[in-house]
Amino acid sequence: MSQSQQFRDNRDGSDSTSPPDPHQQETHHSHSPSPSAATTQSEMIQAFRDLARGEQQAAAIEANLASIESKLDALLASVEAGAGAAKADGIEDDSKKEQLP
Repeated sequence: MSQSQQFRDNRDGSDSTSPPDPHQQETHHSHSPSPSAATTQSEMIQAFRDLARGEQQAAAIEANLASIESKLDALLASVEAGAGAAKADGIEDDSKKEQLP
């Protein structure tokens, strides 16, 4: 092997005389998660936060819709009560007045 090849091999961190130590690689991976695993974990954490925020927003929207529904029911009931009272008093509907000659 020439000196330039040895220099390139040493610079790259490989040594032609000794094979890589598998125990050294295993302990390195067992102590700290790989970057992709850490990224996946942080993405999962962010997804759970987003999910919780979405559930809170959905609950708030549901409460607002329930409030609007009750107001609409009350408004409809008052309109129906007013129409029923007008008929009981003998006041005709505008549609009936148009039909009379």
